[in-house]
Amino acid sequence: MNREFPVIRYTGLTAYVETYAKAAHAYPVFSLFGAKTSVQAIAAALLSRKDKIFLIHEARRQDVYLSHGDHRVFSRTLPCGMQHVLVIDTMALYKHCRLPSFLIACRSNEDEKVRFSYFSFLDRLVPIPLLRNWSGWLWRRGIDKGEIQPLESHGLTAHECRVDLEGLKADLTIAMKEGELDLKEDRNAIGR
Repeated sequence: MNREFPVIRYTGLTAYVETYAKAAHAYPVFSLFGAKTSVQAIAAALLSRKDKIFLIHEARRQDVYLSHGDHRVFSRTLPCGMQHVLVIDTMALYKHCRLPSFLIACRSNEDEKVRFSYFSFLDRLVPIPLLRNWSGWLWRRGIDKGEIQPLESHGLTAHECRVDLEGLKADLTIAMKEGELDLKEDRNAIGR
């Protein structure tokens, strides 16, 4: 199987892009690989918010800017000798996210995981006890209310989530009264 990867360029340096997510005009998630010096220099340029960093994907050339906020870098050398770097907004990291907004990202083929990730983030962030068996309802509610927005992405599925806490409380109350949500006291189903 021959896969063509997007390319990122900066001052004559080139690396391949495994995955990215784009929100509006900025990139909260970027995963690149290639020659060690090129990858490290491009990652440093991204973090320093340098100009003239370009993504070439499907015959389109786009300027690349990281999203505002803090980012973490994860790096490793691959068995073939290439360097791999993941630059990710801390809003997408479980331990660092906070309300009112956060990011969720999963591999493209993990659609069920993205729904459970949404539940996990909500369960950690909101002061309301949630049950795991509500995860499908919570996902549908977030989509219907426009609180979950898919991001332009390559190689992954990413969503920006903005939670209306008061709206969530009201919707949960209504759903419980109307019997839409199962209220079984199953200790294994409690998220916390």
